[in-house]
Amino acid sequence: MPLKEKVPNQILYLACTAVEDVMGKNGINSILNYSGLQKYIGNYPPNDLNLETDSIDFTKLATGLVKIMGEGGSRSLMLRGGITGFEIMHRDFPSLFNIDGLKIEERTPDKLFDELIRIKGIMIAAAGGLFGEDIYKREERTDQLAYEIGPCFWCRGVKAKTPICHGEIGFNIATARLVLGRDTEVEETHCIAKGDPACRFVIHRPKA
Repeated sequence: MPLKEKVPNQILYLACTAVEDVMGKNGINSILNYSGLQKYIGNYPPNDLNLETDSIDFTKLATGLVKIMGEGGSRSLMLRGGITGFEIMHRDFPSLFNIDGLKIEERTPDKLFDELIRIKGIMIAAAGGLFGEDIYKREERTDQLAYEIGPCFWCRGVKAKTPICHGEIGFNIATARLVLGRDTEVEETHCIAKGDPACRFVIHRPKA
């Protein structure tokens, strides 16, 4: 199934705001100009869920960062951007990530990771509804949660030697940090940009 043509305005709003937070106003304006997205300079989409933003514009912003800064140079910026994007979403919509249903005495690393799996399942289902329901595949194991995106809205149209969907990793790092109260290993093991059939992301269960 192809990616949907329109996504909620909030998707690109978060991306632009996160990049601005890391690079400053001049930085985001340079990226938007390079990526052919001049219409968003000083004019980000509204922070709402109306389906009015072209999904390709999100990809242009993400891939523009890679093209300007290179595979290695864009990594830390996109990781930080993904983390910031999640933090903004959590600030504006905290009820989406409520873990109050888990009793304090039950909040062991394993129980919290199971809660993370539940929350990520909801988020993956929601993302599938936004970007294309058939582009996501989810897999659970005792030691990890993995999911695939294909086609991928982060890297479509780009060729690379290494995985480049660092913004997705950052988003997962921030999600895990919120639920677990600690960092855990998150990695992209496969990437369409380097010739793999799908982009695969793995969140590892933390060691006790």
